[in-house]
Amino acid sequence: MDLSQASRPLMWNISVTWPMYAMFVVACLVFGYGAYRRISSWRKGKAADERLSDFGRRFWILIKEILFQTRVRNAAVPGWFHSFIFYSFVFLVITTAVVALDVDFGTTFFRGYVYVFFTVGAELAGLLILVGVSIAAIRRYWVKPKTLENTSADGWPLLLIAFMVLTGFLTEGLRIAVIGDPYRWLSPVGTAASLLFAGLSPESGLAVHQALWWTHTVAGMAWIALIPYTKFVHMLALPTNVFFSKLRPRGELARVDIEALMEKADTEDFSVGVAAVKDFTWKQRLDFDSCISCGRCDDICPAVMAGHPFSPKRFIHASRDLTAAVDGNGRPAPAKPAEGGGEGDAGAQGDGKGILVGNAIDEKFIWYCRTCMACMEVCPAAIDHVDSMMEVRRNELMIQGRVPTEASRALKALETSGNPFGPRSYRSEWVAKNRIPVVPAGGDVDILFWIGCCTTYDETKQKIAADLLTLLDQAGLSFGVLGEDETCCGDPARVVGDERLFQEIAKKQVAVLQQRSFRVLLVNCPHCYNVLKNEYPQFGGKFKVAHHSEFLHEMLWSGVLRPRRARPMRIAYHDPCYLGRYQKIYQSPREVLRAIPGARLTEMGNHRERSLCCGGGGGHYWMDLKPAAGGERINNLRVDQVEKSGADTLVTACPYCLQMLNDSLKLRNLDEKIRAVDLASLVLETISPNAEPPRK
Repeated sequence: MDLSQASRPLMWNISVTWPMYAMFVVACLVFGYGAYRRISSWRKGKAADERLSDFGRRFWILIKEILFQTRVRNAAVPGWFHSFIFYSFVFLVITTAVVALDVDFGTTFFRGYVYVFFTVGAELAGLLILVGVSIAAIRRYWVKPKTLENTSADGWPLLLIAFMVLTGFLTEGLRIAVIGDPYRWLSPVGTAASLLFAGLSPESGLAVHQALWWTHTVAGMAWIALIPYTKFVHMLALPTNVFFSKLRPRGELARVDIEALMEKADTEDFSVGVAAVKDFTWKQRLDFDSCISCGRCDDICPAVMAGHPFSPKRFIHASRDLTAAVDGNGRPAPAKPAEGGGEGDAGAQGDGKGILVGNAIDEKFIWYCRTCMACMEVCPAAIDHVDSMMEVRRNELMIQGRVPTEASRALKALETSGNPFGPRSYRSEWVAKNRIPVVPAGGDVDILFWIGCCTTYDETKQKIAADLLTLLDQAGLSFGVLGEDETCCGDPARVVGDERLFQEIAKKQVAVLQQRSFRVLLVNCPHCYNVLKNEYPQFGGKFKVAHHSEFLHEMLWSGVLRPRRARPMRIAYHDPCYLGRYQKIYQSPREVLRAIPGARLTEMGNHRERSLCCGGGGGHYWMDLKPAAGGERINNLRVDQVEKSGADTLVTACPYCLQMLNDSLKLRNLDEKIRAVDLASLVLETISPNAEPPRK
């Protein structure tokens, strides 16, 4: 059979086509009105000007995401069934467009090998859509994962998709049954469907075919019209949200000019952060409509895993429903929540102003977030959960005056002593006691080491600094510290929401750093790393910042430092959230560990991008919010994973993580079985056992 001549009659048995075009125009108008309403709702939000830049880069990000669906496919089963549906739909739309060109404009594309390609491809695409819809339905109504809730409205959209495909196959089967097709083997599903109509008279076949064809057409037009009004809206909102996704470093929060705000403190519109619907930006409103309720954020959230009264998905849903209620678009608002921020079905509009805390979520809800970014890492819609929750924290602390007691004590110590731990003099005394060189104003060194508060004020963490300084000494580099001029970088204030205090600290420390000359600003704390590298540039402080895992990797790779001691051990490396997900530093610490003779690196169940938080992020190092009944401490969940991995050595590269994990090892009675150690200390042990801190 000559495939170069393959073809079939187009629009067979359909003599009147104008109703189809009329329905298409109506569908487009209905779609356009719905899209207009959605866009109008987004535009009610406040400005988010940082999203209106670098459009070339944004366009490229969008194209890559549409083509490769990388965000969608970061979860196995949902990723696969969505890919089946998405790519197949794209192929069927292209096939329909090629047919339309031949029918409406007299082209001859749909024949020969092009016909073979699109016919076989359309058959496969239809089958894959049915498989994808079936998997989606089974997951929603049979498997029912606990983080995938409120799926009652998902049924009919899935049925509509399946109905369009099935009526398409049946229509094709009727054509084959009535007039035959020498190339029917190119359409195995259509051929199988034709068997259902065996024995049907030609007259009946023609009538049934027309009924099925128009039913299929109406379903397709209805699908187009309903996109902005149903869960299908993610086809409009999600790509838009990806286009306007955050291009700045993940750890850089939007800056609010506190000094400028304070100048108008006596005006009625003085506000910081998000208190009510009116405070949301257009990007946050777009986030809400982009959420597809897949539950991936809850699946990976450490607070949810530990059974705490928190949920990033619930935060987005509550904000979305409250916004819709205030806008008056018909969506019911959540009821006033019980403790933990539950959702209901009425009453959240309250006094009509759309106040968020106390209506959509309770006063404690927002403080359970660890700011670990796990939710944002897996979200297929590029929603900025953490950034939005931080805006609520800012308002709660600075405007409403509500903050957990333990956090308020830490902030008070930070404001009075320059750190949240102890007397400011302790830093100077420790530096002097260990004879660590101090770089004065105007001084010049290769490496300026930022010690960090957690490392300075905890004797068990001081070893990290001492070991790292010894390694710097052995590498032959000139180095020093700021001494008493170093205060806290401001991270505790920022993550809790005290923007005023953070900005005061940041400006002072930028000025201090700018008085010294150095090639690299070296840190051992990922929280300091994030602030110094990503936040301080907002205040003019642009420095070359390196984490000690990067420094050690470079020193070992270049041969400046050489491990010499064989030390058999089975290592589990814990990725700190502020080093991994925030900075994308995953490989350097692992390469350092692989360079240690005798070391065997094993991965825990959650690692790299999906690493489980130690539980100390988001200010929780200073505030101990109790788990709900039946809940667990997050650091205990992480240590359970360490034990399950079979490791005898737990390595991390963050002093906060080291403390949280050490605490849990003791609680689990595993501190004799598993040793927790910082990366720098382990490297020094393999290079120069019994090394002493540098004396200069």
